[in-house]
Amino acid sequence: MEWMVQEVLKFQCFQPTIYNFLWFYLKAANADAVMEKRVTCLALLALSGPDQLCYWPSTIAAALVILACLEHNEKASNKVIGIHIRSKDENLHECMESLEWLLRYI
Repeated sequence: MEWMVQEVLKFQCFQPTIYNFLWFYLKAANADAVMEKRVTCLALLALSGPDQLCYWPSTIAAALVILACLEHNEKASNKVIGIHIRSKDENLHECMESLEWLLRYI
């Protein structure tokens, strides 16, 4: 019944991906266009590996932004960490470790 109501009202339901969360964390990190492009490229690379399937999309997005921030502005990475910790997801550290191979592409 709920799906019928959604179809009649033309609601579109979708599975959230990394990209749905990237804009939020990039905004929190005050990212410029260069950093945004870098994080988007890292997201494409991260999706190519099956290791990240065990993490929530928001966790992967936060880890990617933090890794990119570490190169330029450590204060921004601390802000992203603080925002993500409020989500009660404790896998951020493990996810960042699994994405360390991306650092050679930064």
